[in-house]
This record gives sequence, C-alpha cells and structure tokens, in this order.
Amino acid sequence: MKRRELVLASLGAVTASLSGCSQLEGVLGGDSVDGPVVDNWGTFRGDVARTGRVAAEDGPGESLSVAWQVTAEDVVDRFEDDSSWDEAILQSDHTRPIVADDYLILMMQVQQARDHEVGSRQLLAIDPSGSIEWSREFPRVEVLDGLRFLMPKFDDGLLYLPNPPEDYLSSDGDGSGDSNGTRETLGVTVLDPETGDLERELDLGVPSTGSLLVEDGTVFAATFHPDHSGVYAFDAESGAEQWSVDTYPYHDSPVFGSLFADTIVYGRRTGDEAPTVLVARNVEDGSIRWETTLDFSDPYLEFAEDPLDFLPVTIVDDIYTTGSGFYGRPTPLVALDTDEGTEQYRYRPPGIEGENNPLSESFEVSERDVDELPPASGVNGMPLPMDDLVVATGYGAIDGNDDPDVRYCFGIEDESLAWSLDIEATYLGSPVAAGDVIYLPTEAGVNAISADGEHLDTIEYADHENVTASVGTSMTAIGNGLLYVPVEAGIAAIE
Repeated sequence: MKRRELVLASLGAVTASLSGCSQLEGVLGGDSVDGPVVDNWGTFRGDVARTGRVAAEDGPGESLSVAWQVTAEDVVDRFEDDSSWDEAILQSDHTRPIVADDYLILMMQVQQARDHEVGSRQLLAIDPSGSIEWSREFPRVEVLDGLRFLMPKFDDGLLYLPNPPEDYLSSDGDGSGDSNGTRETLGVTVLDPETGDLERELDLGVPSTGSLLVEDGTVFAATFHPDHSGVYAFDAESGAEQWSVDTYPYHDSPVFGSLFADTIVYGRRTGDEAPTVLVARNVEDGSIRWETTLDFSDPYLEFAEDPLDFLPVTIVDDIYTTGSGFYGRPTPLVALDTDEGTEQYRYRPPGIEGENNPLSESFEVSERDVDELPPASGVNGMPLPMDDLVVATGYGAIDGNDDPDVRYCFGIEDESLAWSLDIEATYLGSPVAAGDVIYLPTEAGVNAISADGEHLDTIEYADHENVTASVGTSMTAIGNGLLYVPVEAGIAAIE
C-alpha cells in the first residue's frame, strides 16, 4: 500500500491591530515605502507588534510558484527507523513557522492514523533550498493537536521554546513529570538557531502551561489555570520573575498579546459570557496603562451563538482588531488609539439583507421574520497595515453581490472602502505582505495582490503534486525571498 498523508489542520482563525512607526522604534527592523517592516519573522505574525510585513526583497515578488516542500513523509523517512511507518497513513501536526536569519524554524510531529502511534517530535531548521540543516528531538506530545502552545520565538539571536508541564504534553499526565523529560512547571528551552545547540534551560516555576512572547531580553507568559491565571514577565537570561499580575487572559488563543514601545496589549475575559476587554500594561512593572471594553453590543451581535473570540492585535500607529477570526461573525474592523485605548473609528462593509442574510441561520427563523434582521456583513481575520490602508478579509453586499458565501479582500482607508477583490475560496487566511505585494493564503492556494487591489497572480495547489493546503492558512511566514505556507503534507515554500 502506498503511503499517503491525511489532512491535519488547526483552524487558525485570527484577529488583529496596528501601531505606529515612532512608537515602534527598536521593535521593528526598518522601513519600506512609508510603513514599518520586520527583519526576521521571529514570532507569530512576524514580530511582537504583529505587523505582518517585510521588505520587498524578502518576499517572493508578484509571480508565484512552488519552490519546495518538506512533508510528514520526509520527517518519517529521516527520523523513524521502525518499518511499521513504511506503509502507514500519516497525520501531522506542526507549530506556526518562524524565520530566524537564514532558517525556517518549526516543530513537526507525525502520527499513524490507524493505530495512533506517535512519532518523534522534531524541531527543524530548514535552509532556503529546502534542506533540513539541523534538527533537535523533544518529548512527544500524545495528543495530536498538542503543539498549539509550543511555537518557537526568535529574539536577539536566540530561539526560545516553551517547555510545558507534563499534563499538557500527555493525554493521561498527572502533572508530576515523567522519564521523557517533561516538567511539573512551565519552562523555556533556549537554543542557538544556527546549530540547534542548547544555550540554557529556564524554569519559570509557573504551575500551568501558557503562551510566550519574547522581546528585548524579557519573556512574557500568559498562564491559564482554573486556580491561578495571570500574566508574567521573566528575565530571559536567568528566568527570574520581574513582575506578575493576576488576571484572566482570553485563553483560547495560543498567542496572547502584542507589544509596542513599552506596552503589552492582550485580550481579557472574565468568563464565557463576559465581554472581551483589551488591557494595556507597562512592560517595566505590569502596571495598567488602560483598559477598553470591545463594545460590539449592536444588533448584529444579538444573534451570535458564542461569545466573541479574540486573538492578538496588530499595532502600527493605531491598534486595529476585528474581535473575531471566524467568517459569518458580523464584526467590524475597529481602530483604537494606542495612548488611551479609545476608539477612533469602525468599519463594516455594506450588509446583506433579505433571504440571503446569514444571520437567519443563527436562530429559529419561525420566531422572527427574516426582514426584521439587521443587514449582515463582517470583517474577519487579522488586518494588515499597508501605509494609508488597512488590508483585511470579510464578506458583505459588495457591488450589488449579496451572496454571503463570497469572500473578499478589502482595502480600508479610515472609515471607507478603498477597494475590494472577491476571492474564490472558502477559508481565507490573514493577509501578509512583502513591500507593496500582499499575499493572501486560502485552502486552495495563494493570491498575490497589489496595494491598490489589483490581482497579480494565483498559485493553485491542485496544480502541484502533493501540495494541498491546510485550513490553518493564517500560519504563514516570509523570509529569504520565500513565503512559507502550511499545507496538508507539511510546509511549502512559495517563490
């Protein structure tokens, strides 16, 4: 039987915001055109401000093709000696990719679909040609979606990897640690990105797992535990606690906050029914700068079946967020001031009315006439700052088209729509950019779009052997002239 890979995809629905050049000195790497760009894609969404943009020369340009891919089969062939893997159907899991100087860095683990045998968990450093330069083995995660919190971070020439408690790494762990090297408390493994050699191990002493943000010699951690949830700052050299605050950060996201200047911003919610609150704290001592409730108490949200989800904001001059990453949620794009967190404006596309209104699916139609529903539209996913524009994705009645299944890429300027481009796909990832070229991944392929909304090129995965996208399309990275996109088989590089 020929081995084939099964889909593994964690839906990476994402939300965001933007913040300014002057405030981001020392955080961002430089300038391209009129906007800030990052030097290394060292964390989710590029940098700690979640900017999502690199210099033009670091991306693939206007025309797209598949350069190479590293698959679950490649990992098995290299790291698994047992012959039982030879004819197995594989499932794979991997972290969001980052770029640390010359290397693409991600952690990957495979599992046999039928008997659920778990393979080794490998941290991979892949050079721009697609060759695995080095690898480092870590304790296995017994649950397939167990790599969610384990994303590597790159800061000041070093890699930082969360080393969570044993009860996170295993489906039957008891929190006491085990012979595979897992821990009782949250730690951090620090590596040399050029070689994979161990630099040091940090014990943060926090009795639960959590997500990390690393910047300028400080490790920020959000911990999620029924008895003890909070936000912490640790010295990245010694692991010593610098400050901590008890809070209830929004805990469904594997990445909890964004940084600008001397401020960390994250979402907090006190319970399933409570509104999401944006919290800004001084990174020096954890003191509050401001708190802002994301007020989406308009008629649209009356029909939401679940509480508003929240993922990190992107910050360039202002803070932007949609408050939701899921299509169908009627959330607007909201711009907030960085100084006080006050709302500057919000934008929602023209709404869909009548029988096509998607809000009618969220309650019993017999209880209310569909004509009584407010027009539905939404901006979803993580917005991208592009100089005077905010690029985002969503749905609505655009140019007279009231089909709720049509997805759009928007160019939003202040409170109005500068341009829109319909995209033939079901799942749209969050847009990223290199210079003035926008890259929008979907489950079907990748679109290249100009900053003024012109469609430049599309690469369809169906045209390439063994390249099929994951619906976790928000997990892209850019660097070394390549766009790295998670696919069913593993990771693909687009040039």
